[in-house]
Amino acid sequence: IIQDGFKGAATTCALTSLVVFAVGRYCPWAKANINYAGKTFIISASTAASFAFSAEQSMVKKHRGHDRWE
Repeated sequence: IIQDGFKGAATTCALTSLVVFAVGRYCPWAKANINYAGKTFIISASTAASFAFSAEQSMVKKHRGHDRWE
């Protein structure tokens, strides 16, 4: 269960970081108003949040069918 959760979370994490990086690089407002430290913080925070959410959701989905005391 944990390995499947990690694989899905790593994929989600990579895709999220690429999308947020692209928005920060090509969006004119973000390019003009957010400095490098702010962009780095936004990318790392969104990536960590997507990793945690995806791992938790995939583990819950896999665990639903199993009884705890079997």
